[in-house]
Amino acid sequence: CRTIKATSPLGDSRVTYNLEEGQVPETNMPVRFYIKPNRSDGSATILVAEPLDYETTRFFTLRVRVQNVAAVPLASFTTVYVNVTDVNDNVPFFLSSTYEATVPEGAEIGTSVVQVSATDLDSGLHGMINYVILKDDSGDSQYFSINSYTGVIHTRASFDREQKGSYLIEVQSQDSSDVEEDKEVGFVLITVTANDEDEGANAKLRYQITSGNTMGTFDVEPEVGTIFVAQHLDYEMEQRYELRLVASDGKWENESLVVVQVVNRNDEAPVFGQTEYHAAVTEELTELPVFVLEVSATDPDQEADQSALRYSLHGQGAGSEFTIDERTGRIYAQRRLDREERPAWRFLVLATDEGGAGLTGFADVLLEVRDINDNAPVFPCPAPDSSGCFVGHVPENSPADTSVMEMRATDLDDPKAGKNAILTYRIVQNVRNEINLNLFSINPSTGTISTVLRSLDREAEDRYLVVVEARDGGGLSGTGTATIMVSDVNDHPPVFTQRVYNAQVTEDLEINSEVLAVSASDGDQGENAVVTFSIVGGDEDRKFFVETDKANRRGVVRLKKKMDFEKPHERTFNLTLKAEDADFFSLAYCLVQVEDSNDHAPVFFPQFYEAPTMSEDVSVGTIVVQVTAADLDSGLNGRFSYSIAKESDPYGQFLVDQSGWVVVADSLDREMVSQHRLMVLASDMGIPPLTGTAIVMVTVLDVNDNGPEFEVPYKPIVWENMAAPQAVRINDTSLLLHAADRDSSPNGGPFSIRLLMLTSDATNFNLTDLRNGSAALTTLRTFDRERQKEYRLPILMIDSGSPPMSSTSTLTVVIGDRNDHAHSPGHTDFFVYSYQGMFLQYSADVVTTLHVTVECVWPLEAPHHLFSISGHLSACFYCWKNSGFL
Repeated sequence: CRTIKATSPLGDSRVTYNLEEGQVPETNMPVRFYIKPNRSDGSATILVAEPLDYETTRFFTLRVRVQNVAAVPLASFTTVYVNVTDVNDNVPFFLSSTYEATVPEGAEIGTSVVQVSATDLDSGLHGMINYVILKDDSGDSQYFSINSYTGVIHTRASFDREQKGSYLIEVQSQDSSDVEEDKEVGFVLITVTANDEDEGANAKLRYQITSGNTMGTFDVEPEVGTIFVAQHLDYEMEQRYELRLVASDGKWENESLVVVQVVNRNDEAPVFGQTEYHAAVTEELTELPVFVLEVSATDPDQEADQSALRYSLHGQGAGSEFTIDERTGRIYAQRRLDREERPAWRFLVLATDEGGAGLTGFADVLLEVRDINDNAPVFPCPAPDSSGCFVGHVPENSPADTSVMEMRATDLDDPKAGKNAILTYRIVQNVRNEINLNLFSINPSTGTISTVLRSLDREAEDRYLVVVEARDGGGLSGTGTATIMVSDVNDHPPVFTQRVYNAQVTEDLEINSEVLAVSASDGDQGENAVVTFSIVGGDEDRKFFVETDKANRRGVVRLKKKMDFEKPHERTFNLTLKAEDADFFSLAYCLVQVEDSNDHAPVFFPQFYEAPTMSEDVSVGTIVVQVTAADLDSGLNGRFSYSIAKESDPYGQFLVDQSGWVVVADSLDREMVSQHRLMVLASDMGIPPLTGTAIVMVTVLDVNDNGPEFEVPYKPIVWENMAAPQAVRINDTSLLLHAADRDSSPNGGPFSIRLLMLTSDATNFNLTDLRNGSAALTTLRTFDRERQKEYRLPILMIDSGSPPMSSTSTLTVVIGDRNDHAHSPGHTDFFVYSYQGMFLQYSADVVTTLHVTVECVWPLEAPHHLFSISGHLSACFYCWKNSGFL
């Protein structure tokens, strides 16, 4: 019946529906409707639960409650209004089952006898009653007629009582079942019900239509008696059906007449006489409006009012360029038409019945606009550039009749309408040569421009202007200017700007560096003037290559391989250069002079010298060795001088002259340097200078020029109060005294070591020579440091050289202190001056220092003194206990 839907924006979106019960029939009491939820989309459908009766309740007001799914649900309400439409479900019945009436004998035909009356609970057309007199076997019904609408019975004869005194006639009341012709198949007209007083199977009735059902238009449900539409209705074919319906229980049957009136509907659209109309009108007509054509349509509906048709236009130009008389269908052009703007028009013409409010039929209208010669030829500019709109190209030196370009004009007139758009061409402004001959011609039909003579030279003139006229068949004309560009052909060779080129480069020029630049000219242009440079001679070793700049017709000769001035054949190159385009070439010559560069350092031969050995006492000026170097460069780059690297001779004991002689420049000392590794340099005079090196090894032989000496400085300690004899520890690690000699063997050990008794100090010790370069020292008595703090012992050491060298070294023996004496008090007087309570010195200064007298003071074991003040001390003074500062 009806679908409703509610939504909940809170939490769970599900809702439940309930149809509330009412108190009266109009509010669903008793229940006539129920509600069914649709889980697929959350909606609900209100359905009919029990049959409805229009005669009992004509409308219902249903209240629907919807609530969300929640612990405390929220609810909302809506009202659904249901209107019940009537169907023909009630049979008319008479107010009285028997009527009695009298009529005088001899009364005129048509005399009113009696009026019968019936009523029908249905409404509208379903409640309209028709009356009929049923035929009977007695024949009484033929003498009477009845008004089918009022129920008044009239006589159809004049009666004679003596012949027959009474008549019995049966009148039937029937309602009419009207149905519109556009109802769908299956539409229910009426349900007819018959009563059978029998019971059970004897009361089961079946219904069927026995007559009046033309073409099977209707059918009946055999067990229900419902009559419905079985075929499409058409008022124009059949307007009334009298259906005889029979009800049968299998033995007995009865029949009823059902009259069906088909109600006419406007179901047929108007139809035009043609589905497509064609017409033509001449362009540029000024007497407006111009009649174009007349269309006509008819309405196929029966009883249709053909004068109620209304015409209208839709589509291109409707209402603006074209209008139509809505009653006559005459179409007019309201504006001046231009075929060149639009050669044809197509629009729809509509015909609508019922005065423009009903159904509509349509037809196409195709209108052709006829041409007149109203447009002159025009040369359209396709794509203008810097040279003009119409540009043709022809190679220079082209032969006669060479096609250059096509000049095409357009005429907006119709090419099918006479000669309005047929064009002919001619040149109205040509170009002439020096002997007054035209250079170009044109084909009058195609507009193709061609050369007349073989006399075009781009280098002389590369652009010509030719004015062309196009004329149509009606005499109208237009002009256009053709720009003819003479394109280049390769008819000029490239030419070097110089016949001979000269270049000077240094031999150290880097690879890819520029040697020189050459250029050439070419009278042609474009691709024909593209020049390529190459080396075709004088470069057998491929030392060079040419880089071509095609855009500027320039070539750069660059170095491909390194040059070497020291090779005579690489000091001068005579190159042959070639400049060529696609067809021609020319030659030039290039003389390349190579200059020397300082690319070779002087080289010693050999690079390592080992001089004869020499004694360290050799005299100054003694020759050591002669070195020799060479430089492959020339000039100043090949001149060089010798020197000795300072770091290899830090004491300047050697020098080298410019002839390579290395000599002794200062006395040698093997003990200082036993082998000299001299680095001799040969530096040339190039810029920057290059240097070669050689190594001279000088080995110095020893002479006995150094006496023995202590191996290390010794300062032995002997502690006081120790009993004698006592071995003296010479240092922390050894009890022995060791001698050493800077000379090498045999001028070194073995040594002779003795203690010289030259002083009283020596008598207190004994020295024992162990004959292996070492000796042991022993004390001969006990020592007291407070009497003598140290003893100085002269030690004589003699080496094994020839002749031997000796030396005397003093060994100082220190007596170590022991804390074996108390100290005596010290005394200091000092004065501190103040003025008006202020010290003359800053408060942070030291006023004085306290002193004590100590008998033994040993730096390795100094006594620790603590200072303090006895007696009263002002709060203004303080004594530091460790230092004695006051």
